[in-house]
Amino acid sequence: MTSRTRVLVACGIAAIMTASAFAQLSAEKTEWAKGPAQYLLTEEETAKWKQIKTDAEAQAFIDLYWARRDPTPNTPANEFRAEFDARVEYADRQFGQARKKGSMTDRGRILVTLGAPTRIERTKDQPSNTIQSPTGSPENYSPKQVWIWEQSKSKLDLGQPTSQIGFVDQYATNEWVLERTGRTDVATLTKRTIKSYVVSPNMTEVPKAKPAAPAAAATPQQLPTPTTPTVATNALKTEGLRTAVTEFRAAKTNPYKPIAISFTELLSPTGDQYVPVQLYIPASAGLTAESVTTFFGVIEDATGNQVATFEEPAKLSASKGDLYFDKSLKLDAGKYTATLGLSGADGKPVVIATSPMEIRGLDKTKSGVSRLVLAADVHETPEAALVGAPYAFGRLKIVPKGDAVFTNKDELTYFLEVVNPGIDETTTLPKLQVKLELVGNKLADGKPGRTISAPISDASALPLSGVNGAGQYAVIAGIPLGEMKNPLPAGDYTMRVKIFDKVKNESWTSEQKLKIVAAK
Repeated sequence: MTSRTRVLVACGIAAIMTASAFAQLSAEKTEWAKGPAQYLLTEEETAKWKQIKTDAEAQAFIDLYWARRDPTPNTPANEFRAEFDARVEYADRQFGQARKKGSMTDRGRILVTLGAPTRIERTKDQPSNTIQSPTGSPENYSPKQVWIWEQSKSKLDLGQPTSQIGFVDQYATNEWVLERTGRTDVATLTKRTIKSYVVSPNMTEVPKAKPAAPAAAATPQQLPTPTTPTVATNALKTEGLRTAVTEFRAAKTNPYKPIAISFTELLSPTGDQYVPVQLYIPASAGLTAESVTTFFGVIEDATGNQVATFEEPAKLSASKGDLYFDKSLKLDAGKYTATLGLSGADGKPVVIATSPMEIRGLDKTKSGVSRLVLAADVHETPEAALVGAPYAFGRLKIVPKGDAVFTNKDELTYFLEVVNPGIDETTTLPKLQVKLELVGNKLADGKPGRTISAPISDASALPLSGVNGAGQYAVIAGIPLGEMKNPLPAGDYTMRVKIFDKVKNESWTSEQKLKIVAAK
Protein backbone atom coordinates (compact mmCIF):
# COMPACT_ATOMS: atom_id res chain seq x y z
CA MET A 1 0.00 0.00 0.00
CA THR A 2 1.43 3.40 -0.95
CA SER A 3 1.79 6.24 1.53
CA ARG A 4 -0.89 8.21 -0.25
CA THR A 5 -3.33 5.29 -0.07
CA ARG A 6 -2.70 4.98 3.67
CA VAL A 7 -3.58 8.65 4.10
CA LEU A 8 -6.83 8.30 2.19
CA VAL A 9 -7.89 5.21 4.11
CA ALA A 10 -6.97 6.87 7.42
CA CYS A 11 -9.18 9.82 6.53
CA GLY A 12 -12.15 7.57 6.01
CA ILE A 13 -12.41 8.88 2.47
CA ALA A 14 -11.85 5.77 0.38
CA ALA A 15 -14.22 2.81 0.67
CA ILE A 16 -13.00 -0.33 -1.08
CA MET A 17 -15.87 -2.51 -2.25
CA THR A 18 -15.61 -6.14 -3.38
CA ALA A 19 -16.99 -6.96 -6.81
CA SER A 20 -18.93 -9.99 -5.56
CA ALA A 21 -21.08 -7.91 -3.23
CA PHE A 22 -22.38 -5.87 -6.20
CA ALA A 23 -22.85 -8.57 -8.78
CA GLN A 24 -26.58 -7.84 -9.01
CA LEU A 25 -26.44 -4.03 -8.81
CA SER A 26 -26.80 -1.77 -11.81
CA ALA A 27 -23.86 0.40 -12.82
CA GLU A 28 -25.70 3.49 -11.55
CA LYS A 29 -26.12 2.11 -8.04
CA THR A 30 -22.63 0.65 -7.94
CA GLU A 31 -21.11 3.99 -8.91
CA TRP A 32 -23.02 5.85 -6.19
CA ALA A 33 -20.76 4.50 -3.46
CA LYS A 34 -17.68 5.18 -5.57
CA GLY A 35 -18.58 8.86 -5.98
CA PRO A 36 -18.46 11.81 -3.55
CA ALA A 37 -21.23 10.34 -1.36
CA GLN A 38 -18.71 7.78 -0.10
CA TYR A 39 -16.84 10.51 1.80
CA LEU A 40 -19.70 10.90 4.29
CA LEU A 41 -20.46 7.24 4.91
CA THR A 42 -20.14 6.32 8.56
CA GLU A 43 -18.42 3.06 9.50
CA GLU A 44 -21.82 1.51 10.21
CA GLU A 45 -23.20 2.63 6.83
CA THR A 46 -20.13 1.32 5.02
CA ALA A 47 -20.68 -2.12 6.57
CA LYS A 48 -24.37 -2.10 5.63
CA TRP A 49 -23.68 -1.01 2.05
CA LYS A 50 -21.37 -3.97 1.55
CA GLN A 51 -24.34 -6.27 2.21
CA ILE A 52 -26.56 -4.68 -0.45
CA LYS A 53 -27.60 -7.17 -3.14
CA THR A 54 -30.29 -5.49 -5.29
CA ASP A 55 -31.08 -2.11 -6.80
CA ALA A 56 -34.18 -1.84 -4.62
CA GLU A 57 -32.10 -2.33 -1.48
CA ALA A 58 -29.55 0.17 -2.77
CA GLN A 59 -32.19 2.81 -3.47
CA ALA A 60 -33.71 2.36 0.00
CA PHE A 61 -30.24 2.75 1.51
CA ILE A 62 -29.56 5.91 -0.52
CA ASP A 63 -32.91 7.47 0.39
CA LEU A 64 -32.26 6.82 4.07
CA TYR A 65 -28.69 8.12 3.75
CA TRP A 66 -29.99 11.55 2.72
CA ALA A 67 -32.95 11.54 5.12
CA ARG A 68 -30.73 10.89 8.16
CA ARG A 69 -28.75 14.04 7.31
CA ASP A 70 -31.73 16.30 6.54
CA PRO A 71 -31.93 19.04 9.19
CA THR A 72 -35.65 19.61 8.37
CA PRO A 73 -37.07 16.13 7.67
CA ASN A 74 -40.68 17.35 7.66
CA THR A 75 -40.21 19.84 4.84
CA PRO A 76 -39.86 19.17 1.09
CA ALA A 77 -36.33 20.59 0.95
CA ASN A 78 -33.20 18.77 2.09
CA GLU A 79 -30.81 21.61 2.88
CA PHE A 80 -27.92 19.27 3.60
CA ARG A 81 -28.14 17.61 0.20
CA ALA A 82 -28.38 20.97 -1.55
CA GLU A 83 -25.18 22.08 0.20
CA PHE A 84 -23.50 18.75 -0.63
CA ASP A 85 -24.43 19.06 -4.33
CA ALA A 86 -23.13 22.62 -4.41
CA ARG A 87 -19.79 21.51 -2.97
CA VAL A 88 -19.50 18.68 -5.50
CA GLU A 89 -20.35 20.98 -8.40
CA TYR A 90 -17.78 23.54 -7.24
CA ALA A 91 -15.08 20.89 -6.82
CA ASP A 92 -15.77 19.41 -10.26
CA ARG A 93 -15.45 22.82 -11.90
CA GLN A 94 -12.49 24.06 -9.90
CA PHE A 95 -10.26 21.04 -9.23
CA GLY A 96 -10.83 18.85 -12.31
CA GLN A 97 -7.85 17.07 -13.85
CA ALA A 98 -7.44 15.44 -17.24
CA ARG A 99 -8.65 11.99 -16.12
CA LYS A 100 -10.34 12.73 -12.82
CA LYS A 101 -13.35 14.73 -11.71
CA GLY A 102 -12.53 17.56 -9.35
CA SER A 103 -14.67 16.10 -6.59
CA MET A 104 -12.56 12.91 -6.71
CA THR A 105 -9.26 14.70 -6.13
CA ASP A 106 -7.74 15.19 -2.69
CA ARG A 107 -8.84 18.83 -2.56
CA GLY A 108 -12.29 17.81 -3.75
CA ARG A 109 -12.57 15.19 -1.02
CA ILE A 110 -11.68 17.66 1.72
CA LEU A 111 -13.97 20.37 0.33
CA VAL A 112 -16.95 18.00 0.09
CA THR A 113 -16.30 16.62 3.56
CA LEU A 114 -15.44 19.79 5.51
CA GLY A 115 -16.76 22.61 3.35
CA ALA A 116 -14.87 25.73 2.37
CA PRO A 117 -12.01 26.84 4.62
CA THR A 118 -11.91 30.28 6.20
CA ARG A 119 -8.93 31.17 4.06
CA ILE A 120 -6.24 29.63 1.85
CA GLU A 121 -2.56 30.42 2.04
CA ARG A 122 -0.36 29.71 -0.95
CA THR A 123 3.21 29.05 0.13
CA LYS A 124 6.26 27.04 -0.84
CA ASP A 125 8.20 24.66 1.38
CA GLN A 126 11.48 26.35 0.49
CA PRO A 127 10.71 29.61 -1.33
CA SER A 128 13.08 31.27 -3.74
CA ASN A 129 13.35 35.08 -3.71
CA THR A 130 9.66 35.71 -3.20
CA ILE A 131 7.48 37.92 -1.11
CA GLN A 132 7.16 35.07 1.37
CA SER A 133 10.91 34.76 1.90
CA PRO A 134 13.34 37.14 0.19
CA THR A 135 16.37 35.09 1.17
CA GLY A 136 15.20 31.53 0.47
CA SER A 137 16.76 28.85 -1.69
CA PRO A 138 15.36 28.27 -5.21
CA GLU A 139 16.13 24.54 -5.18
CA ASN A 140 14.08 21.50 -4.19
CA TYR A 141 10.75 22.96 -3.25
CA SER A 142 7.15 22.17 -4.18
CA PRO A 143 4.27 24.63 -4.53
CA LYS A 144 2.04 24.31 -1.49
CA GLN A 145 -1.31 25.64 -0.35
CA VAL A 146 -2.71 25.45 3.16
CA TRP A 147 -6.43 25.46 3.87
CA ILE A 148 -7.25 27.03 7.23
CA TRP A 149 -10.46 26.74 9.22
CA GLU A 150 -10.92 29.10 12.20
CA GLN A 151 -13.21 27.89 14.98
CA SER A 152 -14.64 31.38 15.55
CA LYS A 153 -15.81 31.50 11.93
CA SER A 154 -16.72 27.85 11.31
CA LYS A 155 -19.64 25.60 12.24
CA LEU A 156 -17.32 22.59 12.35
CA ASP A 157 -16.14 21.18 15.67
CA LEU A 158 -12.43 21.70 15.07
CA GLY A 159 -11.36 20.82 18.60
CA GLN A 160 -8.85 23.68 18.49
CA PRO A 161 -8.75 27.39 17.52
CA THR A 162 -7.63 26.62 13.95
CA SER A 163 -7.20 23.57 11.74
CA GLN A 164 -4.80 23.53 8.81
CA ILE A 165 -4.69 21.03 5.95
CA GLY A 166 -1.93 21.28 3.34
CA PHE A 167 -1.80 20.23 -0.30
CA VAL A 168 1.37 19.95 -2.37
CA ASP A 169 1.83 20.11 -6.14
CA GLN A 170 4.99 18.03 -5.99
CA TYR A 171 5.68 17.76 -9.71
CA ALA A 172 4.30 21.17 -10.80
CA THR A 173 1.50 19.44 -12.75
CA ASN A 174 -1.35 21.16 -10.88
CA GLU A 175 -2.21 17.84 -9.24
CA TRP A 176 -2.48 18.82 -5.59
CA VAL A 177 -2.21 15.92 -3.17
CA LEU A 178 -2.93 15.82 0.54
CA GLU A 179 0.17 16.56 2.60
CA ARG A 180 1.27 13.44 4.45
CA THR A 181 2.18 15.32 7.61
CA GLY A 182 0.60 18.44 8.97
CA ARG A 183 -0.60 20.35 12.01
CA THR A 184 -4.10 18.81 11.96
CA ASP A 185 -5.18 15.22 12.57
CA VAL A 186 -7.21 14.97 9.36
CA ALA A 187 -8.55 11.51 10.12
CA THR A 188 -9.99 12.55 13.49
CA LEU A 189 -11.42 15.81 12.15
CA THR A 190 -13.15 14.19 9.16
CA LYS A 191 -14.51 11.31 11.26
CA ARG A 192 -15.96 13.74 13.80
CA THR A 193 -17.43 15.91 11.03
CA ILE A 194 -18.99 12.96 9.19
CA LYS A 195 -20.67 11.83 12.40
CA SER A 196 -22.03 15.34 13.08
CA TYR A 197 -23.81 15.40 9.72
CA VAL A 198 -26.09 12.52 10.77
CA VAL A 199 -28.74 14.53 12.63
CA SER A 200 -31.17 11.56 12.87
CA PRO A 201 -28.93 8.59 13.73
CA ASN A 202 -31.84 6.43 14.95
CA MET A 203 -33.93 6.86 11.79
CA THR A 204 -34.57 3.48 10.13
CA GLU A 205 -36.87 4.55 7.31
CA VAL A 206 -37.60 7.68 5.32
CA PRO A 207 -40.45 9.72 6.85
CA LYS A 208 -43.64 9.16 4.86
CA ALA A 209 -44.47 12.84 5.01
CA LYS A 210 -41.42 13.54 2.91
CA PRO A 211 -40.55 11.08 0.15
CA ALA A 212 -36.88 11.13 -0.68
CA ALA A 213 -36.16 13.06 -3.85
CA PRO A 214 -33.18 14.77 -5.44
CA ALA A 215 -32.61 18.24 -4.10
CA ALA A 216 -34.17 20.94 -6.23
CA ALA A 217 -31.73 23.14 -8.09
CA ALA A 218 -31.24 26.44 -6.35
CA THR A 219 -32.61 29.48 -8.13
CA PRO A 220 -29.63 31.66 -9.11
CA GLN A 221 -29.51 34.83 -7.03
CA GLN A 222 -29.59 37.97 -9.09
CA LEU A 223 -28.18 41.44 -8.60
CA PRO A 224 -30.71 43.47 -6.59
CA THR A 225 -32.42 46.13 -8.65
CA PRO A 226 -30.57 49.34 -7.83
CA THR A 227 -32.56 52.22 -6.45
CA THR A 228 -32.87 55.20 -8.74
CA PRO A 229 -30.23 57.78 -7.81
CA THR A 230 -31.73 60.70 -5.98
CA VAL A 231 -31.07 63.86 -7.95
CA ALA A 232 -30.86 66.00 -4.90
CA THR A 233 -33.61 68.54 -5.08
CA ASN A 234 -34.31 67.48 -1.49
CA ALA A 235 -30.78 66.24 -0.75
CA LEU A 236 -30.53 64.39 2.57
CA LYS A 237 -33.81 64.06 4.45
CA THR A 238 -32.45 65.26 7.79
CA GLU A 239 -31.68 68.97 7.88
CA GLY A 240 -28.96 68.54 10.49
CA LEU A 241 -27.09 66.10 8.24
CA ARG A 242 -27.44 68.39 5.22
CA THR A 243 -25.94 71.23 7.24
CA ALA A 244 -23.16 69.02 8.59
CA VAL A 245 -22.15 67.87 5.09
CA THR A 246 -22.12 71.47 3.79
CA GLU A 247 -20.01 72.69 6.70
CA PHE A 248 -17.66 69.69 6.43
CA ARG A 249 -17.06 70.31 2.72
CA ALA A 250 -16.35 74.00 3.40
CA ALA A 251 -14.06 73.45 6.39
CA LYS A 252 -10.30 73.57 5.96
CA THR A 253 -9.71 71.07 8.75
CA ASN A 254 -11.46 67.81 9.59
CA PRO A 255 -13.32 68.21 12.90
CA TYR A 256 -14.17 64.50 12.96
CA LYS A 257 -12.05 61.52 13.88
CA PRO A 258 -10.03 59.96 11.02
CA ILE A 259 -11.80 57.37 8.88
CA ALA A 260 -11.27 56.09 5.34
CA ILE A 261 -13.36 55.43 2.23
CA SER A 262 -12.57 52.60 -0.17
CA PHE A 263 -14.34 51.41 -3.32
CA THR A 264 -13.99 49.25 -6.41
CA GLU A 265 -15.92 48.37 -9.56
CA LEU A 266 -17.24 44.84 -10.08
CA LEU A 267 -19.44 42.97 -12.54
CA SER A 268 -22.19 40.56 -11.62
CA PRO A 269 -22.41 37.31 -13.62
CA THR A 270 -25.17 38.97 -15.69
CA GLY A 271 -22.77 41.78 -16.63
CA ASP A 272 -24.30 44.51 -14.42
CA GLN A 273 -21.68 46.84 -12.95
CA TYR A 274 -21.93 47.84 -9.30
CA VAL A 275 -19.65 49.80 -6.99
CA PRO A 276 -19.13 48.56 -3.42
CA VAL A 277 -18.08 51.41 -1.10
CA GLN A 278 -16.82 51.05 2.44
CA LEU A 279 -16.57 53.47 5.35
CA TYR A 280 -13.69 52.19 7.48
CA ILE A 281 -13.24 53.30 11.10
CA PRO A 282 -9.89 52.34 12.67
CA ALA A 283 -9.87 51.30 16.32
CA SER A 284 -7.81 54.42 17.03
CA ALA A 285 -10.92 56.53 16.32
CA GLY A 286 -12.43 55.31 19.58
CA LEU A 287 -15.89 54.79 18.06
CA THR A 288 -18.25 52.06 19.29
CA ALA A 289 -20.84 50.24 17.21
CA GLU A 290 -23.56 51.16 19.73
CA SER A 291 -23.01 54.89 19.18
CA VAL A 292 -24.13 54.70 15.53
CA THR A 293 -27.67 54.38 14.17
CA THR A 294 -27.55 55.89 10.65
CA PHE A 295 -25.32 55.75 7.58
CA PHE A 296 -25.62 58.72 5.22
CA GLY A 297 -23.89 59.91 2.09
CA VAL A 298 -23.83 62.28 -0.85
CA ILE A 299 -22.29 61.49 -4.25
CA GLU A 300 -21.45 64.46 -6.49
CA ASP A 301 -20.32 64.34 -10.11
CA ALA A 302 -17.46 66.34 -11.60
CA THR A 303 -19.68 69.42 -12.00
CA GLY A 304 -20.77 69.40 -8.37
CA ASN A 305 -24.27 68.05 -8.97
CA GLN A 306 -25.55 65.57 -6.42
CA VAL A 307 -26.34 62.36 -8.32
CA ALA A 308 -27.09 60.16 -5.32
CA THR A 309 -27.96 60.59 -1.67
CA PHE A 310 -28.81 57.99 0.94
CA GLU A 311 -29.76 57.95 4.60
CA GLU A 312 -30.43 54.54 6.11
CA PRO A 313 -30.20 52.53 9.34
CA ALA A 314 -26.67 51.32 10.04
CA LYS A 315 -25.28 48.42 12.02
CA LEU A 316 -21.51 48.51 12.06
CA SER A 317 -19.48 45.34 11.58
CA ALA A 318 -16.24 44.56 13.40
CA SER A 319 -13.00 43.52 11.75
CA LYS A 320 -10.00 42.76 13.95
CA GLY A 321 -10.74 45.63 16.32
CA ASP A 322 -11.76 48.09 13.62
CA LEU A 323 -15.32 48.91 12.46
CA TYR A 324 -16.84 49.35 9.01
CA PHE A 325 -20.04 49.83 7.05
CA ASP A 326 -20.34 48.98 3.36
CA LYS A 327 -22.93 49.44 0.63
CA SER A 328 -23.21 48.78 -3.13
CA LEU A 329 -23.99 51.72 -5.41
CA LYS A 330 -25.02 51.99 -9.05
CA LEU A 331 -22.76 54.56 -10.71
CA ASP A 332 -21.77 55.12 -14.32
CA ALA A 333 -18.16 55.59 -15.35
CA GLY A 334 -16.87 59.04 -14.43
CA LYS A 335 -15.34 61.20 -11.71
CA TYR A 336 -17.21 61.71 -8.44
CA THR A 337 -16.73 62.96 -4.91
CA ALA A 338 -18.18 60.84 -2.12
CA THR A 339 -19.01 62.30 1.28
CA LEU A 340 -20.02 59.55 3.69
CA GLY A 341 -20.78 59.62 7.40
CA LEU A 342 -22.38 58.04 10.44
CA SER A 343 -24.74 59.64 12.91
CA GLY A 344 -26.08 58.68 16.32
CA ALA A 345 -29.55 58.41 17.81
CA ASP A 346 -29.64 62.19 18.33
CA GLY A 347 -29.27 62.75 14.57
CA LYS A 348 -25.87 64.39 14.93
CA PRO A 349 -22.90 63.19 12.85
CA VAL A 350 -20.37 61.03 14.64
CA VAL A 351 -17.89 60.91 11.75
CA ILE A 352 -17.76 62.24 8.18
CA ALA A 353 -15.18 61.57 5.46
CA THR A 354 -14.80 62.58 1.85
CA SER A 355 -12.87 61.03 -1.03
CA PRO A 356 -12.61 61.35 -4.82
CA MET A 357 -13.95 58.36 -6.76
CA GLU A 358 -12.94 57.81 -10.37
CA ILE A 359 -15.22 55.03 -11.63
CA ARG A 360 -14.04 53.20 -14.73
CA GLY A 361 -16.49 51.12 -16.69
CA LEU A 362 -16.05 47.35 -16.92
CA ASP A 363 -17.18 46.06 -20.31
CA LYS A 364 -19.16 42.84 -19.98
CA THR A 365 -18.25 41.90 -23.56
CA LYS A 366 -14.48 42.15 -23.04
CA SER A 367 -11.83 40.58 -20.82
CA GLY A 368 -10.11 42.36 -17.97
CA VAL A 369 -9.63 42.62 -14.21
CA SER A 370 -11.11 44.77 -11.48
CA ARG A 371 -9.38 47.24 -9.24
CA LEU A 372 -7.01 45.51 -6.80
CA VAL A 373 -8.51 45.07 -3.32
CA LEU A 374 -6.23 44.57 -0.30
CA ALA A 375 -7.62 43.03 2.87
CA ALA A 376 -6.50 41.65 6.23
CA ASP A 377 -9.84 39.95 6.91
CA VAL A 378 -11.48 37.33 4.67
CA HIS A 379 -14.01 35.02 6.29
CA GLU A 380 -17.03 32.81 5.75
CA THR A 381 -20.49 34.11 6.63
CA PRO A 382 -23.33 31.95 8.01
CA GLU A 383 -25.62 32.76 5.07
CA ALA A 384 -24.93 33.27 1.36
CA ALA A 385 -25.17 36.90 0.23
CA LEU A 386 -27.11 38.14 -2.74
CA VAL A 387 -25.09 38.70 -5.89
CA GLY A 388 -24.12 42.36 -5.82
CA ALA A 389 -23.80 42.65 -2.04
CA PRO A 390 -20.74 44.72 -1.12
CA TYR A 391 -17.55 42.64 -1.12
CA ALA A 392 -19.56 39.44 -0.55
CA PHE A 393 -19.60 36.42 -2.87
CA GLY A 394 -21.76 33.55 -1.71
CA ARG A 395 -20.59 32.94 1.86
CA LEU A 396 -17.18 34.55 1.25
CA LYS A 397 -16.83 38.02 2.77
CA ILE A 398 -13.88 40.28 1.98
CA VAL A 399 -13.24 43.23 4.28
CA PRO A 400 -10.94 45.72 2.52
CA LYS A 401 -8.43 47.43 4.80
CA GLY A 402 -9.87 50.86 4.14
CA ASP A 403 -6.87 52.78 5.47
CA ALA A 404 -4.47 50.41 3.60
CA VAL A 405 -2.27 50.15 6.72
CA PHE A 406 -0.88 46.69 7.49
CA THR A 407 1.60 45.48 10.09
CA ASN A 408 4.56 43.38 8.99
CA LYS A 409 2.94 40.43 10.82
CA ASP A 410 -0.43 40.59 9.03
CA GLU A 411 -1.87 38.18 6.51
CA LEU A 412 -2.05 40.46 3.44
CA THR A 413 -4.79 39.20 1.12
CA TYR A 414 -5.27 40.45 -2.43
CA PHE A 415 -8.43 40.10 -4.53
CA LEU A 416 -9.10 40.69 -8.23
CA GLU A 417 -12.24 39.91 -10.18
CA VAL A 418 -11.38 38.47 -13.61
CA VAL A 419 -13.92 39.45 -16.26
CA ASN A 420 -14.58 37.08 -19.17
CA PRO A 421 -11.40 34.98 -18.91
CA GLY A 422 -10.64 32.38 -21.55
CA ILE A 423 -11.96 28.90 -20.74
CA ASP A 424 -9.75 25.86 -21.27
CA GLU A 425 -11.64 23.20 -23.27
CA THR A 426 -10.18 20.30 -21.28
CA THR A 427 -10.93 21.54 -17.76
CA THR A 428 -13.76 24.01 -18.65
CA LEU A 429 -12.00 26.45 -16.31
CA PRO A 430 -9.85 29.55 -16.79
CA LYS A 431 -6.14 28.96 -17.10
CA LEU A 432 -4.44 31.84 -15.32
CA GLN A 433 -1.02 32.70 -13.98
CA VAL A 434 -0.07 35.47 -11.56
CA LYS A 435 3.03 37.60 -11.05
CA LEU A 436 3.42 39.52 -7.76
CA GLU A 437 5.60 42.52 -6.94
CA LEU A 438 5.82 44.52 -3.73
CA VAL A 439 7.51 47.82 -4.49
CA GLY A 440 9.09 49.73 -1.62
CA ASN A 441 8.42 53.37 -2.51
CA LYS A 442 9.81 55.11 0.57
CA LEU A 443 10.73 53.65 3.94
CA ALA A 444 9.89 55.27 7.27
CA ASP A 445 13.53 56.27 7.74
CA GLY A 446 13.42 58.20 4.46
CA LYS A 447 15.47 55.71 2.49
CA PRO A 448 14.16 54.19 -0.76
CA GLY A 449 12.79 50.66 -0.47
CA ARG A 450 13.42 47.70 -2.73
CA THR A 451 11.18 45.64 -4.97
CA ILE A 452 10.41 42.09 -3.91
CA SER A 453 9.18 39.82 -6.70
CA ALA A 454 7.60 36.42 -6.75
CA PRO A 455 8.03 34.16 -9.79
CA ILE A 456 5.11 33.61 -12.14
CA SER A 457 2.89 30.83 -10.81
CA ASP A 458 -0.41 29.19 -11.68
CA ALA A 459 -3.45 30.80 -10.08
CA SER A 460 -6.73 29.15 -9.15
CA ALA A 461 -9.65 31.14 -10.56
CA LEU A 462 -12.37 30.89 -7.92
CA PRO A 463 -15.99 30.94 -9.12
CA LEU A 464 -17.62 33.77 -7.18
CA SER A 465 -21.31 32.90 -7.34
CA GLY A 466 -21.80 29.58 -9.10
CA VAL A 467 -23.64 31.38 -11.92
CA ASN A 468 -21.99 31.51 -15.34
CA GLY A 469 -21.45 34.99 -16.69
CA ALA A 470 -19.06 37.87 -17.30
CA GLY A 471 -18.11 38.60 -13.70
CA GLN A 472 -17.87 35.12 -12.27
CA TYR A 473 -14.21 34.41 -11.51
CA ALA A 474 -11.67 35.92 -9.13
CA VAL A 475 -8.09 35.45 -8.02
CA ILE A 476 -7.63 35.69 -4.27
CA ALA A 477 -4.63 34.69 -2.18
CA GLY A 478 -2.96 35.54 1.09
CA ILE A 479 0.63 36.61 1.72
CA PRO A 480 1.74 35.79 5.28
CA LEU A 481 3.95 38.80 6.03
CA GLY A 482 4.71 37.42 9.47
CA GLU A 483 6.45 34.37 8.00
CA MET A 484 9.16 36.39 6.27
CA LYS A 485 12.63 35.63 7.53
CA ASN A 486 13.41 39.35 7.30
CA PRO A 487 10.37 41.43 8.40
CA LEU A 488 9.42 44.17 5.99
CA PRO A 489 10.68 47.57 7.15
CA ALA A 490 8.00 50.20 7.83
CA GLY A 491 7.24 52.50 4.94
CA ASP A 492 5.12 53.16 1.85
CA TYR A 493 4.70 50.37 -0.69
CA THR A 494 2.84 49.50 -3.89
CA MET A 495 1.36 46.05 -4.40
CA ARG A 496 1.35 45.11 -8.09
CA VAL A 497 -0.45 42.04 -9.45
CA LYS A 498 -0.18 40.94 -13.06
CA ILE A 499 -2.60 38.32 -14.37
CA PHE A 500 -1.82 36.23 -17.47
CA ASP A 501 -4.66 34.52 -19.35
CA LYS A 502 -3.02 31.53 -21.06
CA VAL A 503 -6.15 30.72 -23.10
CA LYS A 504 -6.72 34.17 -24.60
CA ASN A 505 -3.02 35.10 -24.47
CA GLU A 506 -3.81 38.38 -22.70
CA SER A 507 -2.50 40.02 -19.53
CA TRP A 508 -3.63 42.75 -17.16
CA THR A 509 -1.97 44.62 -14.32
CA SER A 510 -3.62 46.14 -11.26
CA GLU A 511 -1.88 47.84 -8.34
CA GLN A 512 -2.68 49.49 -5.01
CA LYS A 513 -0.70 51.60 -2.57
CA LEU A 514 -0.35 50.53 1.06
CA LYS A 515 1.59 51.34 4.20
CA ILE A 516 3.53 48.85 6.32
CA VAL A 517 4.07 49.54 10.03
CA ALA A 518 6.03 47.52 12.54
CA ALA A 519 3.93 45.11 14.59
CA LYS A 520 3.76 45.98 18.27
